[in-house]
Amino acid sequence: MVSEYSRWGYDKLRVFLGWCQLLGGLGLLIGLIPGFSLLTSVTSFLLTIMMLTAVFTRIKSKDKLLYTLPSVFYSIINAVIFYNTLF
Repeated sequence: MVSEYSRWGYDKLRVFLGWCQLLGGLGLLIGLIPGFSLLTSVTSFLLTIMMLTAVFTRIKSKDKLLYTLPSVFYSIINAVIFYNTLF
């Protein structure tokens, strides 16, 4: 995985991006607690942006569709979560 981040040009951001994903997932879990719905909205929006960036990074680096699908899947899931927290 280290070589993948280097190939994408994100080798210096690897640890930071990992922490962002971890904290985003934790934010989604904490957002399930009544009274923390704003946290769910914010973290799902930020994770959607992060995963869309991952999709574009995969496309830019000409990766196979099979390698791009997980980030597409997570983008859609987070976008649906974000949309559902708005209404």
